[in-house]
Amino acid sequence: MNLNKLEKQTNASIDYWIDAFQQLDLDKILMKPSEQSWSLGQVGIHLWMASKGFFFKNAEKCLSQEGTERGKKKKLGAHVIFTFRMLPPVRYEMPQQVSVVPKQPESKEQLIAKLEEIKKMAAGYIQRIPQSDPELKTRHPFLGWLNTAEWIELCSIHFRHHRAQKKRIEKHFGFK
Repeated sequence: MNLNKLEKQTNASIDYWIDAFQQLDLDKILMKPSEQSWSLGQVGIHLWMASKGFFFKNAEKCLSQEGTERGKKKKLGAHVIFTFRMLPPVRYEMPQQVSVVPKQPESKEQLIAKLEEIKKMAAGYIQRIPQSDPELKTRHPFLGWLNTAEWIELCSIHFRHHRAQKKRIEKHFGFK
C-alpha cells in the first residue's frame, strides 16, 4: 500500500468537510431537514465519533495485537469497496445496539477542531502502518476482517460516503 497516497486521500476526505464547514454559518450547520434527520453539524460529529470510536480503535487493536486474529479474510463485498474506494451509494441504518444520534456541535470552531484532530490522528496511524503485521486483523461487523491499513482507508472512504448526505441536506435548504 502506498502510504503517501493513503495520507493524501485521507487528508482530502477530511479537508472537504473542514472547507465546507468554514464556508457556512453556524445556523446553517445546525439546520435539520426534519426532526428525524441530521444536520450537517451532526454529520460532522458522527464522522469524528466514528473515526475515533470505531475506525481508529480497531486500527489501534491491530497495532497492539489486542483481540486480533491471524489469517482471517474480508468478505467479498469488502473487496469491492476497497477496489473502488467507495461504499455503495445507499443509505445505511446502524444496528440499534450501536446506533448513536450525534449531538449538535457547540460551535463551528469546535466542529472544525474535531475534524482537525481526526486528520492529525489519521496521519499518526498512517505513519505506524509499516510497524503493523498486515495479517493481524479485527472484525468489521459487515465487511469481515480488516488490518490496520484497511481500517484507516475505510475511515477515509466513510468521510467520502457522507458527501451524498451533505448534498441532500444542502439541496433541501437550497444552500448551493
